[in-house]
Amino acid sequence: MDLIPGYSSSPRLLYVWGHSYEFDRNNNWELIEEFCKMIGGRDDIWYATNIEICEYIKAQKSLIISVDNKYVYNPSAQEVWFTESDTGKVYSVKAGETLIIK
Repeated sequence: MDLIPGYSSSPRLLYVWGHSYEFDRNNNWELIEEFCKMIGGRDDIWYATNIEICEYIKAQKSLIISVDNKYVYNPSAQEVWFTESDTGKVYSVKAGETLIIK
């Protein structure tokens, strides 16, 4: 639980998986309840299904970037976000769009 506040400060994937019976068996429902209060209902978190994550990664991998890194074309049907490594600036490329980075 101590990792959550720092973890949510930058874009990352936090994958939560398990079975509810484990909390009954271990008598520790308070752990998942505390976690859900901390991480739930936030506008800055994308709560995605497995297929949504898979489709996003495929869209991200399909980006076509020019040799000089000035043009980014997104041939997918999904908007993709990325951070430019030199400046730290965050960009989004809409589906079917070409982005010109100045």
